[in-house]
Amino acid sequence: MLHRSWAEIDSKRLLENSKNIFNYVKKDILAVVKADAYGHGSVVVSKIFENLDYVKKLCVATSEEGKELREEGITKDILVLGGLLKEELDQFLEYRLQPVISDFSQLELIPDEFSIPIHLKFDTGMNRLGFNISELEKVLYLIKKKKIKIEGLMSHFPSADVDEELTESQIKKFKKIVDTFSKNSISPKYIHIQNSAGLIYECSYCNSVRIGISLYGEKPMEKFPISVKTVMSVKSKLISIKSLKKGDKVSYGGTFTADKNMKIGIVAFGYADGLPRNLSNKGYFIINNKRAKILGNVTMDMTIVDLSDIQNVNIGDDVLIIGKNGSEEISFNDLANLCETIPYEIMCRISKRVKRIIL
Repeated sequence: MLHRSWAEIDSKRLLENSKNIFNYVKKDILAVVKADAYGHGSVVVSKIFENLDYVKKLCVATSEEGKELREEGITKDILVLGGLLKEELDQFLEYRLQPVISDFSQLELIPDEFSIPIHLKFDTGMNRLGFNISELEKVLYLIKKKKIKIEGLMSHFPSADVDEELTESQIKKFKKIVDTFSKNSISPKYIHIQNSAGLIYECSYCNSVRIGISLYGEKPMEKFPISVKTVMSVKSKLISIKSLKKGDKVSYGGTFTADKNMKIGIVAFGYADGLPRNLSNKGYFIINNKRAKILGNVTMDMTIVDLSDIQNVNIGDDVLIIGKNGSEEISFNDLANLCETIPYEIMCRISKRVKRIIL
């Protein structure tokens, strides 16, 4: 293999995850492929979803992300979650991108009888994007006046994994919004509030789900009831092996000092590839089915590991950054816990320099 670092994307697992989720919820899936499909490669992932009947739309954050998919031949509906700016309107039209409209400044940008259907977002408790419920009558007035086709109504859960009371209240608030639209003879094709963590809640009036992390094999919480498997494994190469003497320091800043004679290895993977620098002196890789602790500071292109207890190791050997090797495994969630963050961030960190290989 000609790549020093690469990510293997298991297409069978991606398909299996999506099918298991669909079979559980029995609702249309709006697949979130923003942020380069959480680091998995938005184009390759979208091409897999392109042929699935139960995946109705691909969700991106910006019009630029949508444009990239169109230019790579993706024909499925693309929903832009981040709305639109004035200077992007022509791009939405040219590439047939559907905007999520969440405030009046965006709604006023939409021309009368706009040719592209839109989704309206309401804020039911996250206090980020979305119309307030108190603005509902004004929203209804304007969309009728402008003769805009409303294809979807949506909201968003901020804490479905940790706050049941808030989530249940959001479900009730959103239903009132949906019912008000229905009373005004507006019945959107897609009604969605549930994210991956929200799949455990009953929301019978919603006919679609907008999900990301579970498609890629990470459970949003311990009690997640759907079987999903990690889609991405990240690997690199051991490019050098050296010996340390007791008292030798390692890497920038010399934050590790050998307390005995040691054997170390240099791995062609650093923070420019997506490895968090705060794994310095506390993270590990897997080599020959054994853990190799990170020594010293993670650098831009390389990371130093302890090989003292690993037998039969050679320059050119594969190094597992994320994934499973025999009885040893390190997941995105494991790395997130070490970094005191969330799996989403670790996924999104994997840079484009790391070659994606589809299995």
